[in-house]
Amino acid sequence: MLKLEDINNEIYFKFRKAQVEAMETERLGKIHVSDVIKPCDRYTIYGKISPKTMSTEDMKSLYIGQAVHNNSKIATDENHEKFLAWDWVEDKPLTYEEAKKIPEGDPKHLDIIYGSIDDLLKVGDKWIITDKKTTGSIGYFSKASSKPSDSHKDQINRYRVLLHKCYGINADFGCVIYISNSISKEVRDKPACLSFKLQPYEEIVEDMKQKAAVIKDALLNKTLPKRTKCFLCDGMCPYATKCFTDDRKFWDEE
Repeated sequence: MLKLEDINNEIYFKFRKAQVEAMETERLGKIHVSDVIKPCDRYTIYGKISPKTMSTEDMKSLYIGQAVHNNSKIATDENHEKFLAWDWVEDKPLTYEEAKKIPEGDPKHLDIIYGSIDDLLKVGDKWIITDKKTTGSIGYFSKASSKPSDSHKDQINRYRVLLHKCYGINADFGCVIYISNSISKEVRDKPACLSFKLQPYEEIVEDMKQKAAVIKDALLNKTLPKRTKCFLCDGMCPYATKCFTDDRKFWDEE
């Protein structure tokens, strides 16, 4: 006899499977914009050689973020989810088709920084790079005095470099669109759009190349970058307790 609990459990696991499969989006390459904005290169390498397991809480936020990105196109087709791939070694762009032809395990990927702009818009005669972020702190970002997170600004500033390298477009401003990842009938729904002036182009290029070079060396030669004391060390890095006692020079050493 079929029980209601059996039905509930079957549907529950099918839904969970759908959530997990929604996380499986295409991600070309080895070095991404998110890698060259982190304050600690060791954190980046730990994430690539010993990825942490995703909890249901992690998945909840990412799942909502995927839904937002897939259903909130605010630019024209060619400027929505705009593909970026820059060969920082040879200083040349790659199209999506060219990048797809590079085999997954080819070390050539280590010469390329990949990214994707949520939406590229023109307001007046200025190009604006926008990025959507779901957040549980929408109240903080909705204040009149609020400013976008420094890490989110860093991400868009690096998109600026790739945009110029790949398409010859020089953006002047960035805008982070903060969207609440929770629903409350007591709180009026209001996305917080926080724009800012982008950094000078030249200030960012060398920093990106230096970080990419460290990541390339670490993955190619199995070196372990030096640890960097930063805000992640205290309660925000999942690898902190491992890092504090890890004095290896090469990450494949026992």
